[in-house]
Amino acid sequence: METSDDSDIEEIHQSTQELCTQEVTALFPDICLQSLASIAEPLGFIPQAVINHIIDLLESGKTYPKREPASHVLGKRKRDISEQDDDLAEIVLQAKRLYVPENREQPRLGLKDPPLVKHMIAGDFPFVPMKVIQHVLSENNSLLFPTYLALDEIIKQAGERIPFNWAYKKRPSPMPPKYREANIDESIRSADRSSERERGEVGLMEELKAARIARRHARMEQQNFDEARSRGEIKECECCFGDFAENRLVHCNGDDIHFFCIQCALRNAEIQVGLSKYELECLSTEGCNAGFSRKEREKFLPPSLASALDRMEQNESLRLAGLPDLAQCPFCCYAEEYPPVSVDKEFRCRKPDCMVTSCRVCNLATHIPKTCEEAAGEAARDKGLVVRREVEEAMSQALIRNCNKCNTPFIKEDGCNKMRCTKAGCYNVQCYVCSKSCGYNHFDRPERGGKVGNCPLFDNVDERHVKEVEKAEAETKQKVLEENPGLEPEFLDLDFSSKVKEDEARRLERAAARRNPHERPPRRDNNQQPQVNDLMNDLIRDAEDPNLLNQNAVGIWYQQQRRHERRQQQLRQQFQQAQQAQQQLQQAQQQALQAHQQAQQEAQQAQQQAQQEAQQAQQQALQAHQQAQQIQMQELEAMKDQFRRPIINTWQKFTNRGHVPMPIQLAPGQQAQPVALQPGPHPASVEPHLQQGPLPPMPNPNFAWQRNLP
Repeated sequence: METSDDSDIEEIHQSTQELCTQEVTALFPDICLQSLASIAEPLGFIPQAVINHIIDLLESGKTYPKREPASHVLGKRKRDISEQDDDLAEIVLQAKRLYVPENREQPRLGLKDPPLVKHMIAGDFPFVPMKVIQHVLSENNSLLFPTYLALDEIIKQAGERIPFNWAYKKRPSPMPPKYREANIDESIRSADRSSERERGEVGLMEELKAARIARRHARMEQQNFDEARSRGEIKECECCFGDFAENRLVHCNGDDIHFFCIQCALRNAEIQVGLSKYELECLSTEGCNAGFSRKEREKFLPPSLASALDRMEQNESLRLAGLPDLAQCPFCCYAEEYPPVSVDKEFRCRKPDCMVTSCRVCNLATHIPKTCEEAAGEAARDKGLVVRREVEEAMSQALIRNCNKCNTPFIKEDGCNKMRCTKAGCYNVQCYVCSKSCGYNHFDRPERGGKVGNCPLFDNVDERHVKEVEKAEAETKQKVLEENPGLEPEFLDLDFSSKVKEDEARRLERAAARRNPHERPPRRDNNQQPQVNDLMNDLIRDAEDPNLLNQNAVGIWYQQQRRHERRQQQLRQQFQQAQQAQQQLQQAQQQALQAHQQAQQEAQQAQQQAQQEAQQAQQQALQAHQQAQQIQMQELEAMKDQFRRPIINTWQKFTNRGHVPMPIQLAPGQQAQPVALQPGPHPASVEPHLQQGPLPPMPNPNFAWQRNLP
């Protein structure tokens, strides 16, 4: 009997709770059900008491706990990429949209740690050298997902040919157990998300998990393509003209079927949605106007895009229907016939993903008991706070620099603009003006290898900070006002107290009057002595100036005596450093002079040796020329003898014959008388002819005849 009474009491209590929940949610449909139970339990689940309590909260300026919007839950679901999903292609598509946008920026410190990213990738590519992973990581903006896919593509295309002239490691890189594929799901679930770094590590593990799924999907697609090619089931996409397996193509429903790859069909659908069109026509250039069947659409349309197309088609149908009492939810596509606004000013959306009650007059969320003007003012103020926070964040980003290598944030207080990262293992050097990694030749000092007109090596850091912050504030305000035309510009102004403004003015005045002690005059030539004494005089003059002893760089006052002692100690250290620098410079000059003299001596010796060798070579050439002339004369004399000997022999024959009687016919009564033969010219007279040219014709023997004349 007692059991029956208890069950009846439980049923009555449960029905009372349900009735209370129904009546309260009818007026406040966006209230959190769990919070509603905690509010209604002390009030005995009396509907009117609960409603009055909520109205009292609203009148006092507070609000009741609302349930989390469905869109926020769905947004979280997109990041929770599950391998158990049947549509692997949809998972990869979501991952690429999430992790591979072109405008994706590097997260701040704590959300991403490059060494951690590098070691997470190295675990899946154990034989790839770390320097190659670092190179590819730098090319992909230090992002895990694109770097992972790029490395996989490089290794897949390389085959036996290794790119970048690197060799595989002999010992594999270790993989931490929590990052292994079998343990990563449990590591994500059990991770501690209390700190920003731990939340960033969880995000990297989710990105690593998505990259592994994308790699597995790419290998499955390649295997499917190879199998289709072996069976001869390859067709060409009539849009991009690429070869694809037949089961990876979609076709129109026209009489003449045209095939297209999933990527081209999806891109066409995205373009149509961007143009607010819902008809998907054939992409063929042959003039086919056919569409795609529902079955073919499901092959290439993700659920979100299919929902957008259906929503646009629904809106177009409702517009063409021309229903006079049609009301639509301002937060989703749900529409319903409603009584006039004068009868019911609220629209209660029944779509499960929305369920928002809105005002049909101002299209804002329900604001009972406030008027539309009051709700609009609060919304504007809330939005103004958001955009003002955006302006403040832009000003902070203009003031804070980040290391190009490890993303460590820093702010310069004093010194030159050549900044060095202090994080262990990084030590990157970059310019404070343009944030580029550089050396001294990047700046405007020619004596340090730079050029006039480059980034300044020294400047007033306070003035630079003020200018950069003011510039970022003006640009962000202009951008925000363009995006929100109804926002008042005065609402974005940052108000400071008069004391803060006075302190800031005094600080800037002191910064402008304070000389930069780190700046040095330009270096002179090595042959000139540096003005170390002038530097010492400047340091002593600074020590005697009380304005520089009683306050620091940010205007905080110190005790005069302690500041003076500390300043004197700094001056002594700087004086010792200057003396050491002077001694080192003198030693360097002496060493340079000795090296110069030694180089001159070596040059003179080399010159003398070269001259001697040249003279010897000239004498040898002269002797060789004389010997050649002698040989030529001997050969000429031999030729002369060779041609002169026959002439002399012939001449001797003629001259040695003696008297040759010749018959002479005498007249009657005459007597013959002997005639003496006169010798002709000596053969030596022929010699000039031999010396001048070819052999002259042989002269006839000069016979002299004497006749007795009557």
